[in-house]
Amino acid sequence: MYDKVKRETMVNIHFGCKIDDIASIVILTPIWSLESFTNVAEEELVKFAGWYKGVTLKFNGKKITVISSGIGAPMSGDCALALNYTDCDTIIFSGSAGAVNTKWCIGDMLVVSDAVIGEGFSRYHSEDIRKDRFGELVQGDRGTAQKLLNTVNKYQSRYGIDCCEGRIFSIDSILGERKDTFDFIREKGCDGVEMEVSAVFTACSCGGKKAAALIIISDLPLKNRNLFEGITETDIKRYNEIKHDLPEILLETAAGFR
Repeated sequence: MYDKVKRETMVNIHFGCKIDDIASIVILTPIWSLESFTNVAEEELVKFAGWYKGVTLKFNGKKITVISSGIGAPMSGDCALALNYTDCDTIIFSGSAGAVNTKWCIGDMLVVSDAVIGEGFSRYHSEDIRKDRFGELVQGDRGTAQKLLNTVNKYQSRYGIDCCEGRIFSIDSILGERKDTFDFIREKGCDGVEMEVSAVFTACSCGGKKAAALIIISDLPLKNRNLFEGITETDIKRYNEIKHDLPEILLETAAGFR
Protein backbone atom coordinates (compact mmCIF):
# COMPACT_ATOMS: atom_id res chain seq x y z
CA MET A 1 0.00 0.00 0.00
CA TYR A 2 2.88 2.35 0.77
CA ASP A 3 5.17 1.10 -2.00
CA LYS A 4 4.86 4.32 -3.99
CA VAL A 5 5.65 6.65 -1.09
CA LYS A 6 9.11 8.17 -1.52
CA ARG A 7 11.88 7.07 0.83
CA GLU A 8 12.56 10.68 1.74
CA THR A 9 8.94 11.14 2.81
CA MET A 10 8.93 8.00 4.95
CA VAL A 11 12.15 8.99 6.70
CA ASN A 12 10.95 12.55 7.25
CA ILE A 13 7.62 11.44 8.74
CA HIS A 14 9.01 8.67 10.92
CA PHE A 15 12.21 10.35 12.07
CA GLY A 16 11.97 14.03 11.11
CA CYS A 17 15.30 14.03 9.31
CA LYS A 18 17.00 13.34 5.98
CA ILE A 19 18.08 9.88 4.83
CA ASP A 20 21.78 10.70 5.19
CA ASP A 21 21.25 11.90 8.77
CA ILE A 22 20.88 8.23 9.79
CA ALA A 23 24.22 6.44 10.25
CA SER A 24 25.03 2.97 8.95
CA ILE A 25 24.96 1.71 12.57
CA VAL A 26 21.80 2.37 14.60
CA ILE A 27 21.16 1.70 18.28
CA LEU A 28 17.45 1.22 19.05
CA THR A 29 16.21 1.39 22.61
CA PRO A 30 12.74 1.60 24.15
CA ILE A 31 13.95 2.67 27.60
CA TRP A 32 17.46 4.19 27.71
CA SER A 33 17.38 7.98 27.33
CA LEU A 34 18.91 9.75 24.33
CA GLU A 35 20.59 12.15 26.74
CA SER A 36 22.53 9.29 28.35
CA PHE A 37 24.18 8.63 24.97
CA THR A 38 24.77 12.30 24.18
CA ASN A 39 26.50 12.74 27.54
CA VAL A 40 29.28 10.29 26.63
CA ALA A 41 29.62 11.13 22.93
CA GLU A 42 32.32 13.32 21.42
CA GLU A 43 29.83 15.37 19.46
CA GLU A 44 26.12 15.64 18.74
CA LEU A 45 25.78 15.88 14.95
CA VAL A 46 22.02 15.85 14.34
CA LYS A 47 19.04 15.74 16.69
CA PHE A 48 15.71 14.84 15.12
CA ALA A 49 12.10 14.08 15.98
CA GLY A 50 9.25 12.68 13.92
CA TRP A 51 7.08 9.82 15.07
CA TYR A 52 10.31 8.63 16.70
CA LYS A 53 13.01 10.74 18.36
CA GLY A 54 16.70 10.24 17.79
CA VAL A 55 20.17 11.67 17.61
CA THR A 56 23.22 11.03 15.45
CA LEU A 57 26.48 11.27 17.38
CA LYS A 58 30.19 10.93 16.91
CA PHE A 59 31.92 8.44 19.21
CA ASN A 60 35.54 7.36 18.75
CA GLY A 61 35.42 9.12 15.41
CA LYS A 62 32.48 6.99 14.22
CA LYS A 63 29.04 8.29 13.20
CA ILE A 64 26.34 6.42 15.16
CA THR A 65 22.58 6.98 15.36
CA VAL A 66 20.53 6.32 18.50
CA ILE A 67 16.73 6.15 18.28
CA SER A 68 14.09 5.89 20.99
CA SER A 69 11.91 3.11 19.58
CA GLY A 70 9.04 3.08 22.06
CA ILE A 71 7.97 0.25 24.36
CA GLY A 72 6.38 -2.92 22.97
CA ALA A 73 6.52 -4.91 19.75
CA PRO A 74 4.32 -2.61 17.59
CA MET A 75 6.35 0.53 18.36
CA SER A 76 9.82 -1.00 18.20
CA GLY A 77 8.94 -3.26 15.26
CA ASP A 78 7.59 -0.39 13.15
CA CYS A 79 10.61 1.73 14.07
CA ALA A 80 12.93 -1.00 12.79
CA LEU A 81 10.79 -1.39 9.65
CA ALA A 82 10.97 2.36 8.99
CA LEU A 83 14.75 2.11 9.05
CA ASN A 84 14.45 -0.01 5.90
CA TYR A 85 13.91 3.32 4.09
CA THR A 86 17.38 4.45 5.21
CA ASP A 87 20.85 3.25 4.31
CA CYS A 88 21.67 1.80 7.73
CA ASP A 89 22.88 -1.80 7.60
CA THR A 90 23.16 -2.81 11.26
CA ILE A 91 20.75 -2.39 14.18
CA ILE A 92 21.71 -2.96 17.80
CA PHE A 93 18.68 -3.20 20.08
CA SER A 94 18.99 -2.71 23.82
CA GLY A 95 16.47 -3.02 26.63
CA SER A 96 15.79 -5.03 29.78
CA ALA A 97 14.27 -8.43 30.54
CA GLY A 98 13.10 -10.66 33.34
CA ALA A 99 15.20 -13.79 33.77
CA VAL A 100 13.56 -17.18 33.31
CA ASN A 101 16.90 -18.97 33.50
CA THR A 102 17.45 -19.21 37.24
CA LYS A 103 21.24 -18.84 36.98
CA TRP A 104 20.88 -15.18 36.00
CA CYS A 105 21.08 -12.31 38.46
CA ILE A 106 19.86 -8.71 38.30
CA GLY A 107 22.39 -6.63 36.38
CA ASP A 108 23.70 -9.52 34.27
CA MET A 109 23.90 -8.84 30.54
CA LEU A 110 22.48 -11.08 27.82
CA VAL A 111 23.64 -10.86 24.21
CA VAL A 112 20.90 -12.09 21.89
CA SER A 113 20.77 -13.29 18.29
CA ASP A 114 17.85 -15.74 18.77
CA ALA A 115 14.33 -14.73 19.83
CA VAL A 116 11.09 -16.67 20.15
CA ILE A 117 7.98 -14.90 18.85
CA GLY A 118 5.35 -14.34 21.50
CA GLU A 119 3.95 -11.13 19.97
CA GLY A 120 1.51 -10.41 17.17
CA PHE A 121 3.61 -7.95 15.16
CA SER A 122 5.64 -10.63 13.40
CA ARG A 123 2.54 -12.24 11.87
CA TYR A 124 2.05 -9.17 9.65
CA HIS A 125 5.55 -9.45 8.24
CA SER A 126 5.82 -13.12 7.35
CA GLU A 127 5.09 -14.70 4.00
CA ASP A 128 1.50 -15.59 4.94
CA ILE A 129 -0.62 -13.40 7.24
CA ARG A 130 -2.93 -16.38 7.79
CA LYS A 131 -0.13 -18.25 9.53
CA ASP A 132 0.24 -17.73 13.26
CA ARG A 133 3.96 -17.43 14.06
CA PHE A 134 3.56 -17.76 17.84
CA GLY A 135 6.40 -19.84 19.26
CA GLU A 136 8.56 -19.65 16.14
CA LEU A 137 12.23 -18.74 16.30
CA VAL A 138 13.46 -15.59 14.53
CA GLN A 139 17.17 -14.96 14.22
CA GLY A 140 19.32 -11.90 14.25
CA ASP A 141 22.95 -11.85 13.14
CA ARG A 142 25.45 -13.96 15.06
CA GLY A 143 28.41 -11.92 13.84
CA THR A 144 26.91 -8.73 15.27
CA ALA A 145 26.08 -10.57 18.50
CA GLN A 146 29.68 -11.78 18.79
CA LYS A 147 30.97 -8.22 18.47
CA LEU A 148 28.60 -7.19 21.25
CA LEU A 149 29.77 -10.07 23.41
CA ASN A 150 33.43 -9.24 22.82
CA THR A 151 32.79 -5.72 24.13
CA VAL A 152 30.63 -6.55 27.15
CA ASN A 153 32.98 -9.33 28.27
CA LYS A 154 35.48 -6.59 29.16
CA TYR A 155 33.09 -5.40 31.87
CA GLN A 156 32.40 -8.69 33.66
CA SER A 157 35.16 -8.37 36.23
CA ARG A 158 34.52 -4.65 36.80
CA TYR A 159 30.92 -5.22 37.88
CA GLY A 160 31.05 -8.83 39.01
CA ILE A 161 28.36 -9.82 36.51
CA ASP A 162 27.82 -12.56 33.95
CA CYS A 163 27.76 -11.67 30.25
CA CYS A 164 26.64 -14.51 27.99
CA GLU A 165 24.78 -15.27 24.79
CA GLY A 166 21.17 -16.29 25.29
CA ARG A 167 17.70 -16.57 23.83
CA ILE A 168 14.80 -14.19 24.48
CA PHE A 169 11.03 -14.65 24.45
CA SER A 170 9.11 -11.51 23.40
CA ILE A 171 5.70 -11.27 25.04
CA ASP A 172 2.74 -8.95 24.42
CA SER A 173 1.35 -8.97 27.97
CA ILE A 174 3.23 -8.34 31.21
CA LEU A 175 0.30 -9.74 33.19
CA GLY A 176 0.35 -12.74 30.87
CA GLU A 177 3.48 -13.88 32.70
CA ARG A 178 1.95 -16.82 34.56
CA LYS A 179 3.34 -20.22 35.54
CA ASP A 180 2.10 -21.86 32.34
CA THR A 181 3.63 -19.03 30.32
CA PHE A 182 6.99 -19.43 32.00
CA ASP A 183 6.82 -23.22 31.51
CA PHE A 184 6.30 -22.65 27.78
CA ILE A 185 9.09 -20.05 27.60
CA ARG A 186 11.53 -22.41 29.28
CA GLU A 187 10.49 -25.27 26.98
CA LYS A 188 11.55 -23.00 24.11
CA GLY A 189 15.02 -22.70 25.61
CA CYS A 190 14.69 -19.02 26.50
CA ASP A 191 16.75 -17.28 29.16
CA GLY A 192 14.65 -14.13 29.53
CA VAL A 193 11.35 -12.47 28.69
CA GLU A 194 10.77 -8.94 27.35
CA MET A 195 8.53 -7.24 24.78
CA GLU A 196 10.42 -6.18 21.65
CA VAL A 197 13.34 -8.27 20.40
CA SER A 198 11.51 -10.77 18.17
CA ALA A 199 9.60 -7.95 16.44
CA VAL A 200 12.84 -6.04 15.79
CA PHE A 201 14.51 -9.17 14.41
CA THR A 202 11.50 -9.86 12.16
CA ALA A 203 11.58 -6.28 10.84
CA CYS A 204 15.34 -6.43 10.22
CA SER A 205 14.93 -9.73 8.40
CA CYS A 206 12.38 -8.08 6.09
CA GLY A 207 14.88 -5.36 5.19
CA GLY A 208 17.99 -7.52 5.05
CA LYS A 209 19.61 -5.70 7.97
CA LYS A 210 21.95 -7.22 10.53
CA ALA A 211 20.60 -7.17 14.08
CA ALA A 212 21.49 -8.25 17.60
CA ALA A 213 20.38 -7.23 21.08
CA LEU A 214 22.04 -6.39 24.38
CA ILE A 215 19.69 -6.93 27.31
CA ILE A 216 20.11 -6.20 31.03
CA ILE A 217 18.38 -8.52 33.47
CA SER A 218 16.06 -6.25 35.48
CA ASP A 219 14.05 -8.72 37.56
CA LEU A 220 13.76 -12.36 38.60
CA PRO A 221 10.08 -13.32 38.33
CA LEU A 222 10.67 -16.99 39.19
CA LYS A 223 12.42 -15.96 42.42
CA ASN A 224 9.67 -13.54 43.54
CA ARG A 225 11.82 -10.52 42.71
CA ASN A 226 9.58 -9.17 39.98
CA LEU A 227 8.49 -5.81 38.55
CA PHE A 228 5.95 -5.33 41.34
CA GLU A 229 7.67 -6.54 44.51
CA GLY A 230 10.69 -8.23 46.00
CA ILE A 231 13.41 -6.11 44.38
CA THR A 232 15.94 -5.11 47.05
CA GLU A 233 17.98 -1.92 47.40
CA THR A 234 21.06 -3.97 46.54
CA ASP A 235 19.35 -5.16 43.34
CA ILE A 236 18.46 -1.58 42.38
CA LYS A 237 22.00 -0.33 43.02
CA ARG A 238 23.50 -3.13 40.94
CA TYR A 239 21.07 -2.57 38.07
CA ASN A 240 21.53 1.21 38.04
CA GLU A 241 25.32 0.90 38.01
CA ILE A 242 25.19 -1.18 34.82
CA LYS A 243 22.44 0.98 33.32
CA HIS A 244 24.55 4.12 33.86
CA ASP A 245 27.46 2.74 31.82
CA LEU A 246 25.44 0.88 29.19
CA PRO A 247 25.24 3.76 26.64
CA GLU A 248 29.03 3.93 26.52
CA ILE A 249 29.25 0.14 26.15
CA LEU A 250 26.78 0.23 23.26
CA LEU A 251 28.54 3.14 21.56
CA GLU A 252 31.91 1.42 21.97
CA THR A 253 30.51 -1.67 20.27
CA ALA A 254 28.94 0.33 17.45
CA ALA A 255 32.13 2.30 16.89
CA GLY A 256 34.00 -0.97 16.37
CA PHE A 257 32.02 -1.78 13.21
CA ARG A 258 33.51 -0.93 9.83
